[in-house]
Amino acid sequence: MSDKRMKALTRFFQLYAKKIILQMIGFALVAWGTLLFLYSDLGLNSWGLFHQGLSLQTPLTFGQAAQAFGSLLIIITLFFRVIPGLGTILNMFFIGRFIDLFDSFAILYTPNSMILKLLMLFLGIVVMAYGMFFYLKENLGAGPKDGVMILLHRITNLDIGIVRTAMEVSAVIAGYLLGGDFGIGTVISAFTIGPALSIICRLHKYKPKEIYQENVIDTFKRIAAANE
Repeated sequence: MSDKRMKALTRFFQLYAKKIILQMIGFALVAWGTLLFLYSDLGLNSWGLFHQGLSLQTPLTFGQAAQAFGSLLIIITLFFRVIPGLGTILNMFFIGRFIDLFDSFAILYTPNSMILKLLMLFLGIVVMAYGMFFYLKENLGAGPKDGVMILLHRITNLDIGIVRTAMEVSAVIAGYLLGGDFGIGTVISAFTIGPALSIICRLHKYKPKEIYQENVIDTFKRIAAANE
């Protein structure tokens, strides 16, 4: 490897290593939150329901369905001149990969008690919302779904919780029609993940509407400028 390429690679890690690590933690939290919903046996969260529905109608695994749909959203948003960020691409790949990986560990199981099932469900809501916050706050590009969420938030000027809730309800309807595991947990998640994310953002004084999410072109320019 040439000295110039080595210098560029070194500078990339200096600028982005910490951000990428924190984003990975966020992706892992979202994956665990999804599995907590699954094993609560009270119905999957909105997007989990949709991804499961896709997996039931195709040869894809749960995680692969999440990856495929994320890729589709990135392609669609490109038509609206929404350039994905490094985090958007990592989100699309790793959340689905982590879901399949963590599930293969066979650590989680469905409790017999309804109280424990509900606790697992609500823990899933908190874990998932914090995972979303973790990767959003690094501003390396929102996830495929979150990019749509932030775009709608800016266009409509509605609270991010309201926007997210509308998206969650839409995912529930589509997932149910595809044959996903619908239950009371699905309904609860559809109306709580958005507000939970909104509360977490306020607690940490993070305002998605006011923060510019860095796209891959910006990332390339930043690294190039740092190497001049």
